[in-house]
Amino acid sequence: MGITVQIEPVDKSFTAEESQTVLEAALKAGITLKHSCRNGQCGECRAPILSGAVSYKKTESIKLEQSDLEGRTGLMCVGHAISDLVIEAPEVTELEGISVQKCAGRTMAKETVSDDVAVLKIAPAPGVNFAFKPGQYLDLTIKGYATRSYSMASTDSEGLIELHVRKMPGGAVSPIIVDELKHKAIVTIEGPFGTFYVRDSDRPMVMIASGTGFAPVKSMMQGLIASGNSRPVALYWGGRAKQDLYMDKLCQQWAEQNSWFSYTPVLSENTDAGWVGRTGFVHQSVVDDLPDLSAYEVYVCGAPIVVSSAKRDCIGLCGLNPDHFFSDAFV
Repeated sequence: MGITVQIEPVDKSFTAEESQTVLEAALKAGITLKHSCRNGQCGECRAPILSGAVSYKKTESIKLEQSDLEGRTGLMCVGHAISDLVIEAPEVTELEGISVQKCAGRTMAKETVSDDVAVLKIAPAPGVNFAFKPGQYLDLTIKGYATRSYSMASTDSEGLIELHVRKMPGGAVSPIIVDELKHKAIVTIEGPFGTFYVRDSDRPMVMIASGTGFAPVKSMMQGLIASGNSRPVALYWGGRAKQDLYMDKLCQQWAEQNSWFSYTPVLSENTDAGWVGRTGFVHQSVVDDLPDLSAYEVYVCGAPIVVSSAKRDCIGLCGLNPDHFFSDAFV
């Protein structure tokens, strides 16, 4: 018999089986809770526990805070309910109607856009409407290899799903995708996952991306352009070298064609001959340019250190409301 999980303050409940995490059970029931990494690393799914308890299978591999160890909060993406549970976790209603699907896909195109990044385009199986909100991600599985997560860089109206894959040194999967995956190869995709998406508000937005953290930003921007957006958007894209800004020309085009959009590329290593742009940490450029973020929303995607540094300084130094900081750390 399953365990009942009650969500407050929305007063909704669902049943969780022993083998399911609280998040898995919620998604299966059509209820989206705030989450990102799904492996206990980023803390996005942490929720206060009002009654009951959760357990973790591998505590040594997840990032638990003292409140988790004391049972006052829990990581819902890796926590298993061990008794009827009541948690405080507002439902993400803007994702209603978007359900997790698992299906076959076929690789339709692959383009190398830098020394270590490839743009992969996948067609879902015929008849499958793989709906997602710009900013979300999927799980990609190639037969015989481990599953990896990648943010969609397209919108769900385009037919093909675009992914940006960086070849990680010593990686078990990314070198296979970048160097060996053949045209029209069959893969498995599952998703969408994550609650990283543009919120419906009138606040101006700052988007901070590092490396292939640009992928969900591209999806978000395409969605904003298609919807006739007029909210101010400032994109700061950081990389080590100029080649890491592998779609720099696209960002420049957005700036030329949309008066509400501005683009600032930032290199952390000033080694490119002729580079006259900004250098240093990408989030520091935001702090320098926008010392008062109290009226803004900030969206950050990429390396964990970029996400954590941006959160610390945007909130601590620039007065950003913590509720208006949204992120997806590539952990």
